[in-house]
Amino acid sequence: MTDDALRVAILVGLVSIPFTLALSWGQVSSGNGVVIGGSIAGTPLLLAGLLVGYHYYDRPTASRRAGFWTGLVGSSATAFIFTANTLASIGTLSLWLSIVAVAVMPVALVLGVGFTVLVSMASAVFAGWVRTRVDSEHRVPETADAVERRGHSRWWLVIALYALATPLVLYYALGVRPDSGLEVGLMVAGLFVLVPLSVVSLVGLFIDATAPRKHATDWFPSVWLYVGGPIGIAVVVYLLGIVRGVSYPPEYASYSFFGALWLLSVVYLVNRTRHLGG
Repeated sequence: MTDDALRVAILVGLVSIPFTLALSWGQVSSGNGVVIGGSIAGTPLLLAGLLVGYHYYDRPTASRRAGFWTGLVGSSATAFIFTANTLASIGTLSLWLSIVAVAVMPVALVLGVGFTVLVSMASAVFAGWVRTRVDSEHRVPETADAVERRGHSRWWLVIALYALATPLVLYYALGVRPDSGLEVGLMVAGLFVLVPLSVVSLVGLFIDATAPRKHATDWFPSVWLYVGGPIGIAVVVYLLGIVRGVSYPPEYASYSFFGALWLLSVVYLVNRTRHLGG
């Protein structure tokens, strides 16, 4: 706490502790009844890591180091929950299993703390990377040579592949509506490919949209539009589905995401070709 470089990281880790305890605490059923404890919730530390990474992206302290200390401090909550689960369950176990549980508990604690720290570090590094990509100094280097050194993005090829594949898969799934075994298998295979391809395309949109540009260009695509748009539309459709009581809201949200991402991908590729060429 006396180190200015890590004070925010440690404070965020401390703040995450009560949230982790509140979301994790519950009841665990056993053969002899119900004992105290609960499953460990990782959401608070994941969000804490993202917050720390966003805060430290342009500071002397690396986001990875800040995320490490956030996870290390916040892991005390996960260690407490795990210890409570183990001690509460010992009374319902046989003598032999109780001995084994006590012997294994230190190793499990170390592994649990290590995993918690890794999650926090990974989320902090990710948030720092995202914040760095959208920073104006990264998107507009001082010289043209700096652009050449960083290389040209080729992620638009993945975006183009998604723009070509999506209409075919969605038309076959929603327009043709196959009902036989082989045709249904083809539809499932198409959707199975389209789902990871959409995720990769969304990442590609972010990377390509935030790639360094020369001073001569006046086109700086909006990350909020091209990346946040499909996600926002999917969330809105999902919430509307819940309000209207549709049978399966995630299905409508998924198709809305695919469609919105396809439309914005086409718009992005057209604008990219017009401003930057191939």
